[in-house]
This record gives sequence, structure tokens and C-alpha cells, in this order.
Amino acid sequence: MGNQKLARLDNIKIKTQLRMVFLVLIVIPIVILGLYSYILARNNLIAQTKVSIQGGVNVISNGLDNNAKRESDVLKFFSYEEDLRYKMEHATEDPFSITQEMSENIEPLIWYFIGSDSNIENIKLYSECLEQSHIGEFISKPTDDIIQKWYEKCSTEYDAIWMANEDGEIYIIKALLDVNTSSKLIGMATLKIDKDSFFGIINQSSYLNNGILLIDEEGNIVSQKKLKDEKLDEMILQEIRNGNLKKDSEGFVVSDKYFLLESDKISNGWKLYYYVDRNEMVADVFSLLSSDIVIAGVIFIIAYVIATLFSRRLSYRIIRLNDAANEIKRGNLNVRINDEGKDEIGELSDSMQAMAIKLNDMVEEINRRNKADLLAKESDIHYREWLFDFVVERNNDILAVVNVENYTCNFITSNAETVLGISLDTLKEDVRSIATAQKAEGADRLDNIIMSSIKSGEAIILEEIKFENVKTGEQLFYRGVVICTYDDGGKRMAIALYDRTQEIKRNHQLQEALNAAETANKAKTSFLANMSHDFRTPMNAITGFNLLIDKHADDPDKVKEYTHKISLASHNLLGLLNDVLDMSKIESGKTTLDIKEMAIGLLLEEINSVISFQAKAKDQEYIVNIEEMEHDMFMGDKQRINEILMNILGNAIKYTPEGGRIEFRIKETPSSSEGFQNVEFTVKDNGIGMKAEYIDKIFDAFSREETGATKSIQGTGLGMAITKSLVELMGGTIRVESEEGKGSTFTVNLRLKAVDEDDVDFWKGHGISTVMFVTENRTQTEQLRAAFEADKIEILDTKNGFEAIHAIENCNSAGKLVDLILINDILSDMTAAELIREIRSKDRRNNSLIFVMAENFAAIEDDAKAAGANEIVQKPLFVSNLKQIFEDISSRAGGTDKEELANPLQGMKFLAAEDNDINADILIELMDMEGATVTRGCNGQEVVDMFKEAKEGDYDMILMDIQMPVMNGYEAAAAIRSLESDWAQRIPIIAMTANAYADDVQHAFDAGMNAHITKPIDIKVVEKTILEFKQ
Repeated sequence: MGNQKLARLDNIKIKTQLRMVFLVLIVIPIVILGLYSYILARNNLIAQTKVSIQGGVNVISNGLDNNAKRESDVLKFFSYEEDLRYKMEHATEDPFSITQEMSENIEPLIWYFIGSDSNIENIKLYSECLEQSHIGEFISKPTDDIIQKWYEKCSTEYDAIWMANEDGEIYIIKALLDVNTSSKLIGMATLKIDKDSFFGIINQSSYLNNGILLIDEEGNIVSQKKLKDEKLDEMILQEIRNGNLKKDSEGFVVSDKYFLLESDKISNGWKLYYYVDRNEMVADVFSLLSSDIVIAGVIFIIAYVIATLFSRRLSYRIIRLNDAANEIKRGNLNVRINDEGKDEIGELSDSMQAMAIKLNDMVEEINRRNKADLLAKESDIHYREWLFDFVVERNNDILAVVNVENYTCNFITSNAETVLGISLDTLKEDVRSIATAQKAEGADRLDNIIMSSIKSGEAIILEEIKFENVKTGEQLFYRGVVICTYDDGGKRMAIALYDRTQEIKRNHQLQEALNAAETANKAKTSFLANMSHDFRTPMNAITGFNLLIDKHADDPDKVKEYTHKISLASHNLLGLLNDVLDMSKIESGKTTLDIKEMAIGLLLEEINSVISFQAKAKDQEYIVNIEEMEHDMFMGDKQRINEILMNILGNAIKYTPEGGRIEFRIKETPSSSEGFQNVEFTVKDNGIGMKAEYIDKIFDAFSREETGATKSIQGTGLGMAITKSLVELMGGTIRVESEEGKGSTFTVNLRLKAVDEDDVDFWKGHGISTVMFVTENRTQTEQLRAAFEADKIEILDTKNGFEAIHAIENCNSAGKLVDLILINDILSDMTAAELIREIRSKDRRNNSLIFVMAENFAAIEDDAKAAGANEIVQKPLFVSNLKQIFEDISSRAGGTDKEELANPLQGMKFLAAEDNDINADILIELMDMEGATVTRGCNGQEVVDMFKEAKEGDYDMILMDIQMPVMNGYEAAAAIRSLESDWAQRIPIIAMTANAYADDVQHAFDAGMNAHITKPIDIKVVEKTILEFKQ
């Protein structure tokens, strides 16, 4: 029965079947769905709108009512302030009282209300009782027309009144009455409303296209949220003002254009009207209908699928048959046509299948006959291509044959991709892409050259082409030719590129070597020129003053003056040599650091002893500031840090004019590395400064800024280069900021390992149990306090002289001794010397140690010592400085600092190896001055022979030069140590040489020497070294 129904459907046209399906599945459901949606929306939307309007009115009116009450209460608060009202009423007789009341009580309240309540924009007070126009920011006379109008209104109405000015700004005003009768107007308080915050709840309300009106008792609009339809807004406003609103039983005003609900009156007399445009409701209905259309569209798709199933019954077999015919047409003779039908279409399918089989057999026979010929030809072509590519790729040459119509490559050597880094497919698609690897612009680019050659038909020869491999960045150099030719295929282009990379690179290497040699030669010339100038300056002084000594030999004063200047010039020359030597050590990597415990305080003391003297000589202000120094002891190379800071501070003194200012700051901050601290040294001066372009060169060796202000200042230009190298050797940083004419600031940052104090009982061990500080600046003594507290020392803090005297009297009454008193050099009530005399008058046994902490040591030393001070100590005072002072005091008290002999080397006998007669004479004379005798040998072999012939005791020590003829000092020392006698092993051998590198010192020790002294000879260093080995 089902098959019969389907057969009937097959007799009906497909179009008719589809129309029947659409009628049943689309048209009828859409009509039903539309009617249902319309009825449902109409019944529910009005009720939903009323509920939303009612909720919006309740929320907004309650919010506004709460805001109004709160702000009215704020203003009433000021009317209850009796002190304010009383002082305002008597402002004419006593203006100070109202000013004081405002500043101490009222203005803080006003700022509090403004800051805590976003609805309040401002609060101001007005009073006719003021003599002046205003007092402060918040009270003034009512001079404005509208303010005077409000002021008069307050005289008749005492409650809070909500007002609006001409600009639409909202205010609350409140009368301020006299305290006694509360019936006389003495002033007015006003509160300005922040409309954005106060009416924010209105702008946040949104349901459909709703409008909101807020109207005061006089019918004025206080705030309004408008509809999209402004004409409807105006109509609703007019009806509200005319009183034409007709409400239903629920209180709603329902018209054909809008819904409206009126709120109850708000506490300040305002009324709220909430309304909705009915067109929005219609839009909502249309939204529902749109949903229906979407549903109808889905149904339409379903119906279309069903209709398609009916049509495919007939068309499927025809489509398959047509596809098979197309496959045969395209040459696919192995196609299979599967149709089980027995009708005309089935018979046609069988015939096409048989035809395909027959054609396939014929094609296979033809292919079999031609296959051998094709294989032979392909083999020959592949061999020729391989041979060509092999020849070309061996030397990185690139060849290409180009189609001039579309720039595609008919042929390009496969090595192009490897050489240029551009894919072979990209090059074949457009040969002009080769220019992406080219280092050229404009007419020299290969893409432009290729197009130019095609246009002109002329061959273009390229002498040099620069490429850069796109992937590796390798630089490549080529010579090439671009030429157009004609063959059987028409006009073609040939491109040939020949590799010259190795040739060019060899040329470049030769040029770089030549440039390096020229640069080295210039550096050598520059170095010699600098050294020649800077060495000649002190040498000129030495030779010049020697001539003057000969001329004035009979004038002892002049001879003394000239010898002093020769000494200065000699030290200057030695400094230049040391700078060059240091730079040489640094550049050769031979500079090493001597890391050990060091005290910042002692380092600063050494530096200040030199720098403060130099600054004083130029009448400069030298200031030392210590900031947040938690530690005093660190692990570091004290000598090198001293050298760094002395270089920078020395330059600051040198390049700052007389009367200038140099500030030296030290600051300690935590480091990210455990156990380490960042110690920052900053030197700031107001000297001549530097040009901006010289700042980048200041750390270059032999670099000096040549200006009018610096030409008269000598130097090698090595100081800052050495400084930077030493800082970097320590793992630190150095930076400079400078402005010409205003000064420079150098900042050195070193990461140093902090060392905690181990000797916590030091102070008690030196009899210190109570310490008094007399200073107003507590921060300057924080480090000392921490050290005393660690040793549980009692600390007495006083800020001035009178407090200190009072504290000492209390201690005397209690029978307690203050062991150490540290006094600041500047006190607010008396001088340090006056305080010391007062303390000594109450401590007649002088049991207390009194130290004065001074910035200007010389200015206070005489007075303080005369008054009874034990020590004058330089600020800033570190723990290490104070400990050193106590060690010195203990040493003197114990008698360990005995008077040394006038000549500690008296009677000593030395054997000296020295090939230079002048050096030998100087050594003999210097040692003779010390009471010692020197026997000289002119070379190492001679000294060894003299030692062999001597008896034990003939010589106390051997002084050995290094660079000597016949046998050098190392060989001589080794020869002596190799002797069998016990004396040869014990006698001290000291190297005295100009070889000053660390390797030279080590060579001396390796040869068997005991110590190393660097020339030129400093007799104090020689004496100290000899005494270490004196038996």
C-alpha cells in the first residue's frame, strides 16, 4: 500500500510536491504562531510595564527622599552650633573669635562633610555681621544678588529651604539665628548639591524607553531623563503642569501614547513622574514577531530538506551517470558505473561502462609502445641537468632562464635557495623576488634591472652585487649579467650571477688589518705625545730648580724652598708613572684585589685628612654626609677603594674654583645577595662641569677635555680610566652627571660583604659602662648607639648643654660616673668649650673622657683642649674610629708607645746589588743618614761572590736590584739560597726594583727573597720593611 502511494507521488511534478510541503509546513504554522504571539503579548505586556514602573518609582523616590533628608540634616547641624552662632553675632566686636572658630572647628567639619558625602559639592556660610568681605574660604558677606535674595528669605522662614539659581544649580539654605532669642537672623548656611551624584539614581534607571521628571513645589524642573521622542516629553510636561492627568484605579495614567505614574511628595516638596513611551511596547511585540519569523525560517529549512529528498529520487541516478561521463571525458577510463535499475537509465549505464573498458584497453596498448622511448629521453635529460647543477653548485654561481611575460623561471639552479635563503618555489614564481636578498636601493636593485633589460632588450653587466642570506644573514658578493635572447619559444631572459664572496672578503680583511695598524700607530703617537708633555712638565721643574740651587747655594732659605719644589715635582712625576703603570696592569689583566676586613670609618678618616687640607687651601667648603650606614666593617680592598675615592675627590678639588663646594655622601642600602650590602659613594661639586659630548669620553684613557678652564690643569687623562676599571674589577658601577658651568656628580656603587662586630665586650673591656650623648641630631650617632647597646652600655641622651649639666649633677648625686661624654661641636645654648669647663668643674678628678665631635677640626681644637677635652674627633664618627682612639689611649696609658730610637737602623750592615751608580749613591747616602753601612756590588754575580767570601755576621741583610748585567737579581737570590751554609738560608734578602707588577713580586718570592720594595726609594718604607726582618 505504501509503494502504491509513492508511485502516485512519482506522477506529480516535483515543483507541485514542494508547494504542497511549503503550504503544510510553513504557511499554516506561521499564521497560527503569529496570532498566538500577538494575543499573548497584548495580555501580558501592559501588566509587566506597570509592575516595572511601580518598582522604579518606589526605588527612585525613596532614594531621593533619603538623600534630601540627609543633606538637610547636614545643614541643620551648623544651625545648632551655638559657639558658631554666638561668635558670628559678635564678629564685629571680636573678629578673631569667629576666625578661630572657623579654622579650628567649622572648616574641618565642612571638609569632612564634603569629603565623606559625594552629594555635597560645597558648603558656605554668610553673615551681615562681618566687617570684612570674607574670613577664610567658607564664610563671607552676602554680596551676590541671589545670595542677598536668599538671605532675606531666611529672615522669614527658618527651616531648611531647597532653592535653585539661574544656572539650574541646587542649593539648600538655612537661617542661622542668635543664641539668646533664636529669633534674630545673624547669618545663613548654604549647601550646594552635586547634581551628578544626587540624581545619579535617576540616570541609572532604565526600562524600555522610559522618561523621568522631578518637579519642585513651584512647578520647576529639578531633573529630567528624556525620552527619545522629545515632543512626547513636552506633551507630558504640559499635561502635568495643567493637571490633566487622569489616573486609573491603580494610580496609573494610561493614554494611547504613554504610561505614567506619579510618586508621593518627597520630604523637600518635590514630586517624581515616571513614564514609558508606548511605542516601545509595540517594538517589544515586533521583537516577539521576529522570533516567530526565525522559527518559521527553521521550519522552512526542514521543509526544504524534505522536498529535496523527494526530488533526489529522480535526479540521483541521472547525476551519477553524468559524473561517470565527465570522468571518461577527463581520461579516467577505469570509472565504475553502479546502477541496478532495469529501466532506460540502467541500460544507458551498462553501455557507457562497456565503452569505457574498450577505450582503456586501447590506451594501455599505446602507452606500452611509447614507454621505452620516453624512459630513454628522460634519463638523458636528468643526466644533463645533474651535470649542469654539479658544475654550478660547486662554486655557488646562480643561473636562471626567465619567461619575460610573467617573470616566472623556466629554469633556475637549485643552489639558489641555499645561497640566498629564498625558497626555490618563490624564485620560480617570480624571479624578481631575488631582490629581497639584495643590499641595494633604487635603480641598482635587481628587480628594476631585470624589468629595464626586458624593456630595452639590452644586456646589462653588473660589476658588483651585494646579497645577504635571508635566513643566516651571511654577506655575499657577486658579479653578473642580465641578457635577453630569442629561441624557438620566443623571447626569453637569461640571468647569470658569478660568486666573488671569497675574493671580496679577502680584500676586506686586508683593509681591516691596514686600518688596525694605522689605529695602533695613532694610539702610540697619541700616548707618546701625552706622556712627553706630562713628563716634561715636572722634569722641567726638577732641572730648573737644580740650576737655581746652584745659583743660590749660599742662601739656605732659597735652597730649602727649591728642594721642596723639586720634591713636589718628583712626587708628581712618580704619580704620572704610577698612573701609566696601573693602566698597564689593568689592561694586561694583572691587577688583583686584596680583599680583607676594612672599616669605612678609618677609610673616611684617611681620605678626609688629605681632602679637607686640600679644600681648605682653596677656601672650598668640604662637606661629608653619612646616610643610613648600618655597618662600619666590610670585606673589601681598602687601598683600591681609597684610590678610587681619592681620584674622584681630587678631581673635584682640582676642577672646582676657590670658594666652591664639594659634598661627599656615603649611603648603605640592602642588596639582593645575602650577606652583602650596596655601599654608594657620591661626590658632588659646583665646579666647572663638563660638556655633554665629553661625558661619554671621560672614562677613556688619555682623554681630557680641552677648554680654557682646564688647559692650566695638568694630568695624563688616566685617572678616571683607572677609577672605572677598578670599580668594574670590584663588580661595581660608576656613573657621572654633569652640566657645564654648574658642576659634576660622580656616583660609585659597590656591593660589599658586611662584617658583624665580634668583639661585643670591647667597651666594657675599656672601662666604659655609661655613655652620654650631647647632640640634637640623633641620626649622626645611630651606629655608635647600636654598638653600645650590643655591649649593654647605659646611654644618656641630652640635646643641649643645660640638659647635659643637669644629667651629670643627677649622676653625681647618685654616686654614678659617666665614663664617656660625646659632645657635638655646635650646641643651641652654649659652646662646646663652655660645656666642657662646666663638666670639669663638677668632675674635679677628671675621671670622665670627653670627646668633641667636630666638622671643622681646626676651628675648635685649641678651645676644646684648653677647656679639658680629651680628644677632638672628626665627624662623621664611626665605631672603628672610636675604637682606634681607645686603643691609642690604652696604648699610651700602658706605656707601650715607647720612644723609638732616633736611628732604628743604627749599626746595621747591608750588602747591596745595584748596577746604576746614581741609585747606588742615593741608597748609600740614605742608609748612612740612618747610621747604617752599605757594601755595593755592581751585578748579581759580584754580590754572590762577595757573599761567599764573607763571614757570618758581616752583613745583616741583602738589598737586591733585579735588572742587572751578568746575573740578574732573581738568579743571584736563587744562587745564594742554593748555598749549603745555614746563614745563606737565614739572611733576609729584600728586592729593591722598579718592577712593580704582581708577577714581579711573586717572582721575587719564588727566587727566595723575603720582601719587595718598589723604586723610587721611600726611606720610611725601606725602614719599616727592614725592621720587620731585623734580628
